Amino acid sequence: MIIPFLNQNQSNKTEESRWFNHCVEKNIPYVVTRKRSTLGDVEWDYITLRPESDVFLRSQKEFIEHELKELFKYYPHDAKTIEHLGSLTGYVKNLSVEYVNDFATDVCKTFVEAHNRHVINQHS
Repeated sequence: MIIPFLNQNQSNKTEESRWFNHCVEKNIPYVVTRKRSTLGDVEWDYITLRPESDVFLRSQKEFIEHELKELFKYYPHDAKTIEHLGSLTGYVKNLSVEYVNDFATDVCKTFVEAHNRHVINQHS
C-alpha cells in the first residue's frame, strides 16, 4: 500500500474535492497539507476508506497514536501549534511551513506501517 498526500501552498476546495475522490477511488486515507507564508497544517481522515478497509486503522490504533506522538515530538513547534494525533482522524495546525511536507510524509508512512502490521497479524 502506498499512501500519498495532497501538497497545497494554499487551501483549494476544488483541488481538495478532486483529491478526496481520488482517495475514495484508491481506497486510501485522505491526507492533505495547507501551507501559508510561515505556518502550515497537515490533516488526515479515514472517511475515504471503505468500511472493510479501515479495520487496520482501528486494529493498530495504539501503534498509530504512539508513533504520531513520537513523530510530533521530533518536529520543532511552539505554543501556536495545535494537534490532534488520532488514528482515524487528526491534524497538526500551525506547524512551521518548512516541516509540513516531512510531517505529512511521516503520517503516511505510519499508516503504511500500521497496514503492514495488520496484514502480518492477520496471517499469524
